Amino acid sequence: MSDRYISNKKENFVSRCMKGIGYWLLGNFMCFFICSSTALFMRRFLFIRIFISFCTLVVTLGLYFNWAHYAAKRDKNVVKFHGIEYDRYMPFKMAAAAPVLSYIMLVCLYLSKLNVIPDIFNYYLLGNMWLRPFVTMFTGDFSIGSISWLGMIGITLMVLLQPLTIAVTYILTYKEVDITKIIFYKKQ
Repeated sequence: MSDRYISNKKENFVSRCMKGIGYWLLGNFMCFFICSSTALFMRRFLFIRIFISFCTLVVTLGLYFNWAHYAAKRDKNVVKFHGIEYDRYMPFKMAAAAPVLSYIMLVCLYLSKLNVIPDIFNYYLLGNMWLRPFVTMFTGDFSIGSISWLGMIGITLMVLLQPLTIAVTYILTYKEVDITKIIFYKKQ
């Protein structure tokens, strides 16, 4: 897509964050559809669980990738052609803002694990449907007691993939680095 078709004005940060939260909601809806349509198979076959886990990961992170990619292209366009000042903290602002609901729910999950609040693990998985296939690989019981502290760290690392994807995608797109060319077409 040509830079001239992206935009000629700076995007409002609040609307940009709302788009990111919208992508989070869309990703959860799509992952809910994937997980609910394959729930019977996920219980029995490990290969299917791994495949569904991969699919939900690609859906969730792919939506964030798309959002960050086009936001970076838009920002590159307004800086390059319209002289608007570049906000060097934008990738980190976006990475903090879009998955904010995941962060809040993760804090609640830790509070539940520490018995400060009641068991919310089922609600947590409903709100982060893309994590459900990963959790089903390790436990069939969806209570907070069935998750070890190592599992909590694993869930935290999975949640942190969201801001990492957003920030890295934005930075590389803004700097016009094409990873596929680097990986597949190495310079001789």
